[in-house]
Amino acid sequence: MNKFIGITAFLAAMFMVSGCAGERQGLVCEEIEYRLNTLSYSPDQRAYMEEELRTCRSEEAKKKSASTESKSSIYERYANTDGTKVDSANVEVPVSKLLQDSSEEKTTSIYDRYKSVEADK
Repeated sequence: MNKFIGITAFLAAMFMVSGCAGERQGLVCEEIEYRLNTLSYSPDQRAYMEEELRTCRSEEAKKKSASTESKSSIYERYANTDGTKVDSANVEVPVSKLLQDSSEEKTTSIYDRYKSVEADK
């Protein structure tokens, strides 16, 4: 049981040390680069490993940029967006449109339905 707790604590510590996804991806890229530099490969294997390293580095860059984007404040992210989006709070929608459902049929309120039931009695 103590061994299980020790292994779990070690894995949790390693997970915390590895940090964000970009940092973990960086470790993978470093391992690929290390193997590429130290092991002897045939020319086609070497070309494949170089392509894997390029792919790994591009994914690392994407993850790091996404990580830094999520760390920025909401005001910085808003400033970085373009102003082409329409603010839905300023769009006027007529009440008759609001009383219709998506099938464009006019709906009745509960109060109107209650009056029609009372009228039928």
